[in-house]
Amino acid sequence: MANDYRDALPSAPHDRPHPHSRPARPPVLPTLQPTERSGRQVPRPASARLVDPYLRIILSALGPRKATAFLTAALKAHQEERAREGTIQLGFCAYLSDRLGESWGRTLAEISAWEAMQAVRRLVRADPEADLGRQLAHGLALALAVASGPAPTTAR
Repeated sequence: MANDYRDALPSAPHDRPHPHSRPARPPVLPTLQPTERSGRQVPRPASARLVDPYLRIILSALGPRKATAFLTAALKAHQEERAREGTIQLGFCAYLSDRLGESWGRTLAEISAWEAMQAVRRLVRADPEADLGRQLAHGLALALAVASGPAPTTAR
């Protein structure tokens, strides 16, 4: 048909996705469920599913090695804050900043990780069942799992 309306429409560039197609998904990072020493799974608080994306932001922004160092420093800062509970103290952010050093926070990745940590703390503080130490240990286990890479396989 010569007067077909489709002929009059401009063609869409081929490098753009179809408007109704789903965007590409980000790479999937492994998930770990915290377990007790006996091997049984520990029930996670309601905030855990909201905290996990922020832990992934830290991991993807910093990479596994720096994320491991950052989460280790955060866990130690949390432990210091808990040890000083009931006394005059500076608080988690000051303790974490001291552990990270003066050069921390100069890159976009470090700023992103810092802000993600603040979101984790706020979510955990709002959930009476949540424990920041447990969430940080979960994030640290995730970072260590990614840093160690896939289990080596032996060729036959």
